[in-house]
Amino acid sequence: MAAPETTAPVNGLDHPALVYGSVDEFLVAMVPYVEAGIDRGEPVFAAVGTEEASALRAEVGDVRGVHVQDTNEWHPVPATRLRAFHLFVNEQLRAGAGRIRLAGEPVWGAVGRPEFVREWARYESILNAVLAPFPVTLVCTYPEWRLDPEIVQDALLTHPSLGINGGSRPSEHFEDPASLVARWNPPLSPPPADAERAAPVQPTAARAFVTEKAERGGVSPRRILDLVLATSEIASNVMAHGGGRATLLSWRDGDYFVCQIEDEGAGLADVLAGYRPPSLAQESGRGLWLARQVVDLLQIVPTPTGTAVRLYVRIGD
Repeated sequence: MAAPETTAPVNGLDHPALVYGSVDEFLVAMVPYVEAGIDRGEPVFAAVGTEEASALRAEVGDVRGVHVQDTNEWHPVPATRLRAFHLFVNEQLRAGAGRIRLAGEPVWGAVGRPEFVREWARYESILNAVLAPFPVTLVCTYPEWRLDPEIVQDALLTHPSLGINGGSRPSEHFEDPASLVARWNPPLSPPPADAERAAPVQPTAARAFVTEKAERGGVSPRRILDLVLATSEIASNVMAHGGGRATLLSWRDGDYFVCQIEDEGAGLADVLAGYRPPSLAQESGRGLWLARQVVDLLQIVPTPTGTAVRLYVRIGD
């Protein structure tokens, strides 16, 4: 793929995917992309694979306004990655930037669990909605030699255009984010038979329950605080919008401690709720956004009797 050029209006998002077969192919596309940003005075931020980040730094050098990070180290969770990109864009616009160049590779292989891979794919789609109003070019990088072919195919659905074998073309399969995110929300696997359970749960009781069970499950004190905060926010949401009654479950799942809150409510009307950073003037919706920020994964799925919210934190962090 040649250097990805901005094709969106000056005030809108351009969001191509770059599929490549080697680090050399990555550099053929990304070095001109970064250099064009330097020439035009556009801030550049790239969070890419370890090999790619090292190679790109070697080619571009230490240039003011260019930031290159290892994707495995820089906000390796979809919700915090989205917030960090959104924050960087707003900071650069306030500093006077006219347009901003980003590049990013999701952390597909760091966990390998299907639910985490699916959330990264959802994130790739959600970027189209969250960054739509901003003058941003965001190239998402797909090293096909280390990715499952299905992940590469999903890029056709989550990106308006695609770069392969030195060329660029529109994606005929691109799908509206709200539609795709709703479709990519499969039913949750059943909780294990030995899951701890408490019902009905008020926010105060939920905090005590989660603290006790997470401590016994080996979760670090810092992550217990994160999980308690997220659970409390969700429990408060249930009291306000979910029918007022909730059941809380917890269990250990491999390297993760899991909490699930089940209510009798109708669920979310907006499938992107909690993904868009709230504005200062926004009076509601902050709790769900905050909960997404402090856990490793938050899933919201309809059930036959209401809605289930599942929260994951890694044990030992």
